[in-house]
Amino acid sequence: MPKSPGEKDRTLDAPTVIGAARVQPGARQTAKPSVLQQIGGPGAPRDHRLDLDEMIVGRSVQVHISIDSGLISRRHIMLRRSGPEYACEDLDSSNGMYLNGVKVHSATLREGDTLQIGDVVFVFREGR
Repeated sequence: MPKSPGEKDRTLDAPTVIGAARVQPGARQTAKPSVLQQIGGPGAPRDHRLDLDEMIVGRSVQVHISIDSGLISRRHIMLRRSGPEYACEDLDSSNGMYLNGVKVHSATLREGDTLQIGDVVFVFREGR
């Protein structure tokens, strides 16, 4: 576009960033939620985001993570966030819960842990 007489060239004071978000110094970044990766059982493979402080997993359609399997109870386990950690607790289910192949009633989940309820297998992935 031609310049009018006396018009100066314009330059940008800040660098242009294309395709990337710019984070201001001191700005807090939002952490990714933890995820239960369902690797076995009905509906697998599927990722279940853990974005609430308490979540119920079971067969019922009225739970947070509903899985259509006759081998899990309507309300099978509860996942509870405490700070950055998640713990899981069996809700007196018929078939129990297994963490890394060991039957447990409750446990704190760690990155890469395998959690099994009935014929459903999850891998826990910590959010960052």
